[in-house]
Amino acid sequence: MRRAVLKLPRLAVTRLAVTRLAVTRPAVPCLLLAHAAIAAPPGTPASTSNPGTSNPGTPNAGTINFRVVDETDPQEISEDTVLFIDGKQVAHYQLDRTHLTSVAQITLPKADHYDYALCGRITVLLPDGSTQQKIIDGGATLHHPEGILYRALAADDFTIFYLADSRADPPNPPYDAHHTDACSLPVS
Repeated sequence: MRRAVLKLPRLAVTRLAVTRLAVTRPAVPCLLLAHAAIAAPPGTPASTSNPGTSNPGTPNAGTINFRVVDETDPQEISEDTVLFIDGKQVAHYQLDRTHLTSVAQITLPKADHYDYALCGRITVLLPDGSTQQKIIDGGATLHHPEGILYRALAADDFTIFYLADSRADPPNPPYDAHHTDACSLPVS
């Protein structure tokens, strides 16, 4: 997740109604459902569309398409991030020093807006040569994303995570960027 160097105003905190994500083993996210857990296997590339969409390669009058690119920051060693939109997993990014960028084509039913959450973990190299894992937990709302290329970005030393329109300069976080509480880690 590329870092954006920004001074951020205090952000309004809201809660997203998003399915919780737990990381059961390092870098292996699991989506927790009411009656089942569906794991994303290691090595799974970013999704190419929204699961459950019929014939995702062919847009129709009832769908929209946009792309989301995730890139490593020079400080990153590895990243495992899942993108949820309206509570459904639409992309899974696994990046490292040999896989620096991944792009997901997202196809969704048309709607007025889309709430998203970015969940996962990043391992960064610290100036003293040691490593540190940082939890990715950020979200906001997309309005009219049709045809836009979004970039997954981090700000404030990897504490704010959001999607930014690639045409924006500078790529400021959306006004409603917040921690989603959609991501959790096991306690033991």
